[in-house]
Amino acid sequence: MEIGEAVLHPRYGVGTIESIEERLEGGNTRDYYVIPKPSISSTILVAVDAADELGLRPLATAETLKEAVSILSGEADDANPCNEEHTISWSDPIDLARTIRYGITQPKSRYPRVSLQHQLKHARKLLGEELSAVLGMSEERIGELVGKTPI
Repeated sequence: MEIGEAVLHPRYGVGTIESIEERLEGGNTRDYYVIPKPSISSTILVAVDAADELGLRPLATAETLKEAVSILSGEADDANPCNEEHTISWSDPIDLARTIRYGITQPKSRYPRVSLQHQLKHARKLLGEELSAVLGMSEERIGELVGKTPI
């Protein structure tokens, strides 16, 4: 990854690497990606040598996100459906789409698990930001795809 590249942080969403900064940490110098995130009034620092482990990645291709849209809309006959025990891969837009689709299509529980609701909301946010950044989708269209829940 390099300066100026748009990336997805698995916790904070889409951002652009503004610079790479060297910092002294525990007597050693370490390089960090500097990613401003105006929506949370903060700047995210990600150690370059730990970015892969964290799940920081370049934005998905348009083709991958079009596949995610077909899963969300129910057009794709997805061979890998999710279930409640499914562990979400936060850095995979196809897995996020499957998770969201599962949440949309399953009957609503009278007593839904809070952790499942939180994960679904976060999956909607991450995928929504990526769809907007790469495919230029409107918030309204994204809302239609991810279940009309605000992202």
